[in-house]
Amino acid sequence: MAEELGKIHDVAEELARGAGAIANLTVLGAERRVPAHVHANAYLALHVLGDYRERGDDGEAVIAGPAAMFFPAGSAHEMTIGPQGLATVIVEFESARLRSTLGPAADLGGCRHWIGGDVGRRASRLARAWLSGAPDERRFAMTETFLKQALGAPPHRQAPAWLADVEGLVDAERGASGVADLAQRCGVSRPWLVRAYRTWRGEGLGEALRRRRVAAAAILLDGGDLPLAEVAAQAGFCDQSHMNRAFRRVVGRTPAAVRAAGLGLAGPKASALSACP
Repeated sequence: MAEELGKIHDVAEELARGAGAIANLTVLGAERRVPAHVHANAYLALHVLGDYRERGDDGEAVIAGPAAMFFPAGSAHEMTIGPQGLATVIVEFESARLRSTLGPAADLGGCRHWIGGDVGRRASRLARAWLSGAPDERRFAMTETFLKQALGAPPHRQAPAWLADVEGLVDAERGASGVADLAQRCGVSRPWLVRAYRTWRGEGLGEALRRRRVAAAAILLDGGDLPLAEVAAQAGFCDQSHMNRAFRRVVGRTPAAVRAAGLGLAGPKASALSACP
């Protein structure tokens, strides 16, 4: 049975509310495990920061970059959050609005994951629109157009093994390596790596490096009182102004605003982890 919109767990900020729909920024702390649970209303989730492993009605998926996930009303899933926490834009719908938007013939019977590729690229663009503060009606219209197109997209293909190698290098150095260095270490040309990575992941390798640095900085901001210049240095930015521009681009907020909001990406102590309602 459906319940009031906006009751989804771990809401950090309400972004917009419309007739039969609501958009929220949700944040889950690092290393948190969210046990299996069911959401009463259908929703679209758009990745912003961090990573997690999900198990649900449609199997298991790892989300660590540009991606969108659709969960119909009554679907079940569980989540294990990675070491940099998880920030997601969630747009929740009442059944009547969703059917009016998608039409009676739309297949809403199962969960869907779109990881990387063209749909992931558009999902990332939509997440940035939600964080930008654009007019509500425009953002809801963009979301409904995106969902219509995504539901008609072909199934996601299995990613090649070299992607994991590249991302392993990036993660090991917290995004400190540049694109040219990564290409050299992988034994490929820089242009080839740039094109291939963008095709598979839905973002450029430079964008992926920037997003990882923002995620690393957000954890530092959340977990202590280091000066912003020191946070920038530890997260791999050239300087504080470079970090400020990256935060604006990725999360639509300054590092100072993220620190003041106390989003909780770093997570509570392991002994205080709470279950999802």
